[in-house]
Amino acid sequence: MLRILIVSTCCLLLAACATNQPKTVETAPESSAPKPQEHPSVAKLSVEERSQLYFSILLADIANKQKLYDVAQSNFFYAAEQTGSKQLSAKAAMVALIERDYVTALDATSLWLEADNKDKNAYKVALVASLAQNEIDDAKVYLEQLMPLLPAHQDEKLYEIIQMASFQEEADFISLFEVLNESPSSPYIATAEAYLRLKSATPEKQYDRIQSLLDYSLDKKPNFLSAIELKGEAYALHSNDKRAAYLSSIIDQKILDTEQTYKLGELLYTQKNYPAALKALKQVQAKRLNDEQTQFLIASSHYALDNFKKANHGFWQLAQQNYKKEITSYYCADSAARINKLALAYSCYEMVPEGRYYMTARTELAQLYAENNLMQQAINTLRHAQRKVGLNDRQRLLEFEINMLTQTGDYQQADRRIQSALQVSPDKPFLYYLKLQLLNQTQSVQEFRQSVEELSNNVTNSQLRTDIIIIGTHFLQKRNSHLIAYQLLESAVEQTPDNIDLLYNKALAAEPLEYYSSMERDLRQVLKLDPEHSHAQNSLGYTLADLNRSLDEAKALIESAYEKEPNNVAIQDSLGWVHYRLGNYEEALKYLKMAYEQQESPEIASHLGEVLWTMNLQSQAIQVWQKALRMNPNNQYILRTLRRFPEANILNP
Repeated sequence: MLRILIVSTCCLLLAACATNQPKTVETAPESSAPKPQEHPSVAKLSVEERSQLYFSILLADIANKQKLYDVAQSNFFYAAEQTGSKQLSAKAAMVALIERDYVTALDATSLWLEADNKDKNAYKVALVASLAQNEIDDAKVYLEQLMPLLPAHQDEKLYEIIQMASFQEEADFISLFEVLNESPSSPYIATAEAYLRLKSATPEKQYDRIQSLLDYSLDKKPNFLSAIELKGEAYALHSNDKRAAYLSSIIDQKILDTEQTYKLGELLYTQKNYPAALKALKQVQAKRLNDEQTQFLIASSHYALDNFKKANHGFWQLAQQNYKKEITSYYCADSAARINKLALAYSCYEMVPEGRYYMTARTELAQLYAENNLMQQAINTLRHAQRKVGLNDRQRLLEFEINMLTQTGDYQQADRRIQSALQVSPDKPFLYYLKLQLLNQTQSVQEFRQSVEELSNNVTNSQLRTDIIIIGTHFLQKRNSHLIAYQLLESAVEQTPDNIDLLYNKALAAEPLEYYSSMERDLRQVLKLDPEHSHAQNSLGYTLADLNRSLDEAKALIESAYEKEPNNVAIQDSLGWVHYRLGNYEEALKYLKMAYEQQESPEIASHLGEVLWTMNLQSQAIQVWQKALRMNPNNQYILRTLRRFPEANILNP
């Protein structure tokens, strides 16, 4: 993208708009030549006039800070008239421009130019104010006077023109530039018009005009980088491939200087045009042998193109030079691992300093050690890292370590690590999660249930006891031990009958067992304890809708939940399903599509397919069902639905 940033603020439009700081006045030696006064003398003013002047300046500054621009404008202008001060005239002009008082802006600019007729910012304000009043001829004169005062560097010159042209929306610079470009004489004005058209609301409709203007600019100045980039952006309106081909051809022509080539290479890199970026950056590298940023972009481009051997060479050199040490050492390791240079990968991972890539580097290093049967090195890597990071990262590393020990069957060491951590932090839920995860892998269902209850009974924190029961329940459900999971929750609820979390989870655990009466009773108890419990409202409403009874109550419950969480996919699905049960097929389709677009779960697919089938959109229903079956071939929900629609001919084609 063109690196021209348009910011519509007075301090960007006017370099001279900053408040002057007080300066220490020193007495010059007699031999020194007298310096011109920075501000016109006010000696000719009476004491009363000077008092009024100082009051006006103070009032104007205060009003300006408080955005009372009308007050600021009148007082700055009065002070400028009294003193002829360039600074006060500039402030008066700028505030008037903000207030869209273009007549006063021009009057203040006249005072400004009397003080300094070489100040480019004065001509900018005059140009904007004239154009805002549709004084095209005056605007042309001011632009003509402005152009010689702009920077000589072509991209900087264009930047200032566009900056000015984007300041005031009432000033129609496109029309002005269009008139001037009827007989073009300035590639900068032509490029500025092209930029404004390209950034307008309808650039596609102005494509030919944009290209014509840029062709003129580049004919006059073939190495005008901003025009080149804009031409690429114009091509991208139709095709990114055209832009890529055009910018690549510029690199091949070698018409840019080294700095311009680097900038274009950087742009190509950000556009993910890595082959062209490499061509540009290699040209730069030939002129700047030791430029580390160029080397970095070359290595990064090779990595993006899967040239891991070349990428590794570049990242290794940069890491050794400590250039962007964190990222270069990480990608040195990653690329080395990809080309099976394990010793170098180990070394580079070890070089990654603490920071953004540290955690990833340590876990990947541990994984690499483990994959190559260096288990003790893997464990040591994780433990060493745990001593250097904060609490959250330490927990993640410990979890990674325990999972690694568990995967390799070293259950005893995994258990010792958990027990050691529990002695230090006995109230951390994640440690109990790891403990239960380990027990779930090593115990029978009945043994695991007993362990869950023992762990829960041995902690004093009531919320932690609840968490342990719920975590244990989820592990049991994943093992399809739904009855044991339900019994575990049932026993826990008997001990704390008003625990909302346990009651709600017990209700959910009843669903796969088809204990609908128990489910409804528990959900109603949850809502009695917490009438605004949106998940309980949704679950009860959905259960009633699925049983096809009390549909008005079901709809009211689900709608109440939807008001609280309109983006909740489960609630959207429930709302669609209850509308289906009520015969509101269009509403049902709306909510089920909304849910399906976010999550293509078997349950939502089953519901959506059924609604589509009922609405005589059988082919669409079959597509939804078939996709769900491919993704979840053993899901009982989708299988149960398809058995009710044998005519769809999906289960037995």
